[in-house]
Amino acid sequence: MSVETQSAHDSEDQETGDAPRKERHGFLAAILRESHSALIDFMFKQAAVLTLILGWILSSEQARRFILTHRPIRPIAIPAICFYLMLLIFWIWSYRQRSNSAYEHLLALRYMPKEYYSSIHVTKALMISLMSAHFILCAVLTTVLLQI
Repeated sequence: MSVETQSAHDSEDQETGDAPRKERHGFLAAILRESHSALIDFMFKQAAVLTLILGWILSSEQARRFILTHRPIRPIAIPAICFYLMLLIFWIWSYRQRSNSAYEHLLALRYMPKEYYSSIHVTKALMISLMSAHFILCAVLTTVLLQI
């Protein structure tokens, strides 16, 4: 971008009361980065929780005995796992929406080329892979509870 074009955009921003393009870019890029890293971090933590519960049930004779002797646990635990999965899907979708919004605004700003943002954008493929991985973990956990 030329200096004249940049100064024209900055003076236009001053007239409308908007933040300069550089500040908007920094803000939106930070939202995009934070959405991506927070989603990955959050989903790994949730996978760890599900894996710990699954490992505890599979490796502990006491846990299996407890589940067998307390009959109401299964009818409560299985819908709870399904509800938990629905919440995970909602959270993943929310992170995707936030990322998409920042990404679209960044593209409209035309401050940097599109390729600059592609590695930090929460894509549909990432969203679907995270949903699938957590669905599988919840399905395995539910199956184990039904088999005890």
